[in-house]
Amino acid sequence: MCKLAHLNNFVKLLCSVGLSEEKLGFTQEQIIICLRLVFLHEAKEVRAAGLRALRYLITDSSTLEKVLHLKVDYLIARCIDIQQNNEGERTQALRLVRKMITVNPLLFPSSITNSLIAVGNDGHNERDRLSRACVAIICELALKNPVVVAQAGGLSTILKSVTDCQLSRINEALITTILHLLNHPHTRQFVRSDVEFEQILAPYTDFHYKHNPDVEEGQSKEDRETRFMASKMSIVASFRSWSGIINLCKSGSTGIQSLIGLLCIPNMEVRKALLEVLYDIFHLTIPIPSMNFMEALSSVDPSRFQDSWRLSDGFVASEATALLPHRSCSRPDLMHNYLAFVLSAFIKSGLLEGLVEVIASSDDIISIRATILLKELLNMANRILPHSQSLHLHCLPTLVNVAASFDIPHDKRLRASAAVNNMKCFHEKKKVQPKPCSLYLDHILRTSGASHYTRDQHCRLQKDIFIIKDTEDALMTTLKESHILNHKESLDWDWSLIGTILKWPNASLRSNKGEQMHIFVRRLLFFYKPSSNIFCSLELDNPKARQITVVGCQFIEFLMQSEEEGQGFLEDLVRDIVQWLVSYLGPRSDQCMQSSSLLTTLSQYYLLFLGTLSSYPCGVKMLEKCSVFQCLLNLCTVKDQEHLLKLTVTSLNYSRDGLSRVILSKILTAAADSCRLYATKHLRVLLRANVEFFSSWGIELLVTQLHDRSRAVSVEALDILDEACGDKANLHALIEMKPALTHLGDKGLLLLLRFLSIPKGFAYLNDKEFVTYQMEKWQKSYNLRYVDIIEEQLNEALTTYRKPVNGDNYVRRSSQRKPKPHVYLPVHLYGQLVHSKSGCQLLESQNVVYDLSCHVRSPNLDHWDGIKQLKAALWALGNIGSTNWGLNLLLEESVIPDIVALAYHCEVLSIRGTCVYVLGLMSKTKHGCETLKQEGWDSVRHSRSTLWPVVPEEFEAHLKPITLHHTSSVHNGTQTGHPDIGLNGEKVESREFLEKALYRLVDPTSDNPQTLSCHHSFGDHSLLLYRNGNESQDGSNDEIDVSNERTHCSGETEVQSAEQIPPGASHTLPRRAQSLRSPSVTPLSSCSLRFRSAHYAYTSPRDALGYATLRRLQHQRIQPSLSHNEALVSPAKDILYADAITMNTGSLDSKLTSKRFLKAMSFASHDKEKLLSPINQSTLQRSSSVRSLVSTSSEDYIGLALPVDINCMFQVRETPYFQKMSSPSSEAFSAKHSSGDSGFTNGLQPARPHFAELVAMSLSDPLKMLSSEDTGLQEHNDNNCLYCAAFCKLGSNSRRSYPELSEETSVAERATPPPANHIDTLTRINLTEESICSDRFSHGSTGSGHSTEIVLDGGKSMSTDTPACRVLHRKEILRLIINLSSSVGTKNHESNLLTIKEKFPCAFDDICLYSEVSHLLAHCTFRLPSRRFIQELFQDVPFVPMYAAAESVLSTSQQRT
Repeated sequence: MCKLAHLNNFVKLLCSVGLSEEKLGFTQEQIIICLRLVFLHEAKEVRAAGLRALRYLITDSSTLEKVLHLKVDYLIARCIDIQQNNEGERTQALRLVRKMITVNPLLFPSSITNSLIAVGNDGHNERDRLSRACVAIICELALKNPVVVAQAGGLSTILKSVTDCQLSRINEALITTILHLLNHPHTRQFVRSDVEFEQILAPYTDFHYKHNPDVEEGQSKEDRETRFMASKMSIVASFRSWSGIINLCKSGSTGIQSLIGLLCIPNMEVRKALLEVLYDIFHLTIPIPSMNFMEALSSVDPSRFQDSWRLSDGFVASEATALLPHRSCSRPDLMHNYLAFVLSAFIKSGLLEGLVEVIASSDDIISIRATILLKELLNMANRILPHSQSLHLHCLPTLVNVAASFDIPHDKRLRASAAVNNMKCFHEKKKVQPKPCSLYLDHILRTSGASHYTRDQHCRLQKDIFIIKDTEDALMTTLKESHILNHKESLDWDWSLIGTILKWPNASLRSNKGEQMHIFVRRLLFFYKPSSNIFCSLELDNPKARQITVVGCQFIEFLMQSEEEGQGFLEDLVRDIVQWLVSYLGPRSDQCMQSSSLLTTLSQYYLLFLGTLSSYPCGVKMLEKCSVFQCLLNLCTVKDQEHLLKLTVTSLNYSRDGLSRVILSKILTAAADSCRLYATKHLRVLLRANVEFFSSWGIELLVTQLHDRSRAVSVEALDILDEACGDKANLHALIEMKPALTHLGDKGLLLLLRFLSIPKGFAYLNDKEFVTYQMEKWQKSYNLRYVDIIEEQLNEALTTYRKPVNGDNYVRRSSQRKPKPHVYLPVHLYGQLVHSKSGCQLLESQNVVYDLSCHVRSPNLDHWDGIKQLKAALWALGNIGSTNWGLNLLLEESVIPDIVALAYHCEVLSIRGTCVYVLGLMSKTKHGCETLKQEGWDSVRHSRSTLWPVVPEEFEAHLKPITLHHTSSVHNGTQTGHPDIGLNGEKVESREFLEKALYRLVDPTSDNPQTLSCHHSFGDHSLLLYRNGNESQDGSNDEIDVSNERTHCSGETEVQSAEQIPPGASHTLPRRAQSLRSPSVTPLSSCSLRFRSAHYAYTSPRDALGYATLRRLQHQRIQPSLSHNEALVSPAKDILYADAITMNTGSLDSKLTSKRFLKAMSFASHDKEKLLSPINQSTLQRSSSVRSLVSTSSEDYIGLALPVDINCMFQVRETPYFQKMSSPSSEAFSAKHSSGDSGFTNGLQPARPHFAELVAMSLSDPLKMLSSEDTGLQEHNDNNCLYCAAFCKLGSNSRRSYPELSEETSVAERATPPPANHIDTLTRINLTEESICSDRFSHGSTGSGHSTEIVLDGGKSMSTDTPACRVLHRKEILRLIINLSSSVGTKNHESNLLTIKEKFPCAFDDICLYSEVSHLLAHCTFRLPSRRFIQELFQDVPFVPMYAAAESVLSTSQQRT
């Protein structure tokens, strides 16, 4: 096609010379006037080329303004609306639309917006393949110009598409657009969060929800599951943004309350779907559907095998990354801050109670899922919630009540009881660290020197009962029962007994004497030798594969510890393995066969056997003797042996200097890219496994990898070094090497900044003037860059976003579930400087804190640059406040209250989230926790290395023991004594004085109020008091000496005497305590001493024992080196300490008063004398020293803080919903053209005259019929007409061409027919619906030709060429088109318009009428079928005057030339 070639050449011309009018010879307006004619061409290829040319033409806002002024947007919308096998044309139109958004989104026309929205709303039903593309463009436009989208109803289109899309990336992009608008107060007005935003919950909250009303009954279940999936994605995405969390949890919102309330409704389908939502929100693995709890629990075990752990994939490097903890125990993980905030919000809304209801009233599968979720959340709460918000969670009074109450139905009680037992199993499982899945990782941990690790229980063979029978007969019996002597089939052997024989402690067994033992060893040797092809041919999925491999490693150890004959057997086996390795150096075809067998058979474990040998000095000698290391070195340079090299790197032991490290170094530098990358990742495994002396050799290898030719390798090495520097020894080793890091970009710079945290590194960098340069750089720009770095990491962890690698702009995303993400806080310059006094002085000298505080106190929230500047200041202040040195600087500036105020009241919701992170950084120290506590924020006061369950140390810090010594003598059931009590140095002569003294200790109104925990035993009346007050740090204890003798009273008298101990203020037990308390407990006397604090209450003896158990576990973890007697103090002390803890917590379910505590002691032990053994002073001092040790060693906390009342974070100032700007055309058309069934009428319309009356009026008095301004086009002017706008630009008078549109033309002139040569360009508009359907008249012509007359009932005729009839035609067509915007009577209106087109086809050949209709489509809402119908009505418009305008442009140019 000639035109197509011209258009392509025109694009090439634009690319070469640009838009220079001098070079092109035409103005931009003239080019656009000529170019728009291409959009009217009949060939779709030409129209597509024209759209492409216009896209290249629009380069700036001025050109776009000219395009829009000439109303070319009407024609672009026309291309988008019409679908006639023209996807290429419509695709070019959408690309042009995106170019317009890029150039200037504020100029984007409403005509194209409405077209995009129509396709987005109805394109799916119309099978339009571009519907998703249109929705994506709407989202892009909503971010840059939300006003035009909101006025056209585009946000409803986005929300509708959310529940219509099951692709996670698309769904997330859609809902994130809405969340972005909710984030800022200027755009929040466009979304009604309580109506529009919460419609994403509709599939769950509406049990009869139907997304499409035409869904058939047979497909309703499938459609509902689809909507559940889409809604789940959007809900999870909402809870992963601060604007979504706050809007769903804010007061007055029913978002989170609706979700939790659904748990109490017995709808199994909704419960199952909602549990999956909760699992995804908290990044938990969903258990498999099972009626067996242990099976479901094992499916969520982090140690379960995963596909990414295969040899062909990430192998042990991936497994270790998932199972082994991060090296740094104090580096804040921002994901914990996020999860703690969300978990606290859900708990405050009643999530735990809802889950208990699900457990008790659902079927077994759902009940088990809810039980696992409940326990996971309780575990999470114990680890990452402040103790004041999590201490009551483990009591679960509701669940215990359901399990213990006989008023509950039997089936509910059974499920609740089963849940309690299952949670106990879960608790025991959580106390054990994750076990390695592969034998390789197990081997690394056992040989790495990690003292805390022993071989996993599941890896051990069954307990051998023959170990204690150290006799020759027992050994022979075991040999026979193992079947190894009399069975040739190896799988029939009893491998458990074989392992027992290999571990036999008898020395004679190691000497290999006896014929049967020789046969035993030879048969095992023959089985494991590669040349026998028995062991190496077994498949990996064989049920006995793991057990056989473990026995093989034990066989290797057995031979190493044997005498010379055993060494000979071992050498035979090793040489056979070497021959097997040499086969990999053979021809390429043999290599391929061997490599494939490594993936599927046990032959891969031969490298593990060699690794076992490399862990012992004698084994290393054997490897050297058999030339194993030389063979492995040769394999390092062989191509296509990735799997074998992976096994080599993983199996060898590197704890000793030797050839193993040489092989690792060679693979790190000489192997293929994939092998070098895996070897680098394996260094992280060794780091986390705590291999001995890693800092002396591992850091050097990592620094070498920084200069690798593969960027992936260097980035991985850099990330491992960043983690390794959490250990000071590794950081010192790195500083000694003085590596070059600046060439590695941002990560390299941030790693270099870690040098500043220690004096040696600070001096090194300061000598090079690095610190001064970086201070200037960060103050100017890098603080802003830090915000981008940290938010990119958060986005990657919380969304499906993937960071581009190697500079690529596109990253293919996988639908595979990501492992639980971690976002460790990036290094900040200021955060490293405040680790030393000199760094703090540098910050203070440059007024850094003051400048940052000014940004916090006077933020500019109207623009995104100001918001980013505020975030940069907040992150900088948070890093400064992460140490005691820096916190003092913040306290001097008094900026912390301002940050707290921003967290509560900032209208930009993402700023609140940033404040949560920042305040968490300030809680890394004890001083910071105390400071935040004064501001109403609680902090987590333990490090990441603290083992679960966590017992907070703040209670230890506030407790000071007071000993009370009492001597007594018992004679024949009576006991006498005289009180002789020393209290703070004062002598006490009577029990009444002691009671008064105790009252002063516990009375809040006293001068020095103390919180008292008192134990008054029944046997020897020993009393132990703990006080809560400001104690001296030396741990000195006040003593109360008691020496008395008095008559031993009866049990009743004992209770009465016990009542004189101060009780609690409330005598009402919690429901859980009522269900568990002993019947022997009687209420306390009301006249006894009371605590004034209302939050003290009772607990049960079972809780006392539980807290004692937790306390003993905590002592064992804190001081494992203590002796048994030192670590496990008497049960009485444990329970007393538990009482001291519970009296300081404020929990309704975990309090003890003195009377209740005395009863608890009676149930604590059957051995009363042992229980009531006196507690000496040395034991208390030892306990105090342990607590002081914990306080000093765990000073650096995880950095997490939450407000005491989290609802304060959810207060959002209500913004009135924006008022849509009604366009003049919409109002005019509604008032002047709409009938009663129009969708735009808001009230009663005046009665319209009937068509016959209008015709009679036009015949009798045309001057009366037409006013001086009535043309039938209400909004027509020179700015919104395709024809008139062009002629205005060209300087012509459009009124001469269209006298009937001129406001200055007289009425008489209007009554005169126009010249004949204008017949094809005049507007001929049809009449009303009544004019077609009325039986009072008929049209004179029914053909397809031009209709020139209308015949009335009386036989009179009226010519349609009169101006009056043309006006009536216009009005009638516009009225019917307006009615198409309503879904009522659409078919009727369409048939009437088709009848008019059939009778009066010339009525649609009017450019001005089409421009009026396009204007109407641009400002009113029409469904896609109606838009396409309207566009097809005017598809035959000749547009002759537009061609004339183009010809005038060309003629003018020719005249100039």
